[in-house]
Amino acid sequence: MTILRAMTLLMAVAGLGPAAGRAAPERPVMLPNRVFTCTMGHITNFDAHKAQTPADLTFDSHHRLVFALPAGPARTRPAPDVNDPPEKVPAGARILEDPDAIAPQRRAAFDQVVDYWPRRVETMGMIDTHMRNAMVIEGLSPDSANVFMLRASELTHFDPQHLYQGHCRVSHPASLPVSQR
Repeated sequence: MTILRAMTLLMAVAGLGPAAGRAAPERPVMLPNRVFTCTMGHITNFDAHKAQTPADLTFDSHHRLVFALPAGPARTRPAPDVNDPPEKVPAGARILEDPDAIAPQRRAAFDQVVDYWPRRVETMGMIDTHMRNAMVIEGLSPDSANVFMLRASELTHFDPQHLYQGHCRVSHPASLPVSQR
C-alpha cells in the first residue's frame, strides 16, 4: 500500500472523499495547465476512529498554498503500486507559493504525481528520508477543487499535527508561472 492509497483511506474515514477504486477514463484526454490557489485550514480535531464529515472538522489557522500541474494527457492506467519503478514526474508539477511552510518538501517539484483530473490527483513530495508531504486533490468543477494534505512516513503512519483541508481556485494559464520557493 502506498502512502497516497493510505491517505485515500484516511480521507474516506474523515468523510473528505471517496475510497479508492474509480476506473481510469477509457481514452486519453488532454489536460490543460492548472494552477491551484488554495486556502488550507489546519485541522485540529481529526479522529480516525470516528466517521467525521467535513462540517465536523475544526481549524485553528488558514494558510495560502499555490501549486501547479502541467498540461498533458490524462492518465489512463492504474495508479502505481509500491513495487513499481518510480514514474517520471511531469516537468512543472510543483509548489509555487507556500509562505507559511505548511508543505516543507525538500524541493518545490513533486516527487510523485498520479493525475486523474478532474476526478482526483495525488501528489507526494519528500520532506526528508522518512517523511513525505502528500496531497489528494478532487475537482469540484473546472475552476475549483478540494484538497487534503498531510505529512506521513512508512505506509500508514501520519502526523496528526500536520493535517490540512482546503478549497482551491483553479486557473488554466497558457504557461505555468515560475516557483517563488
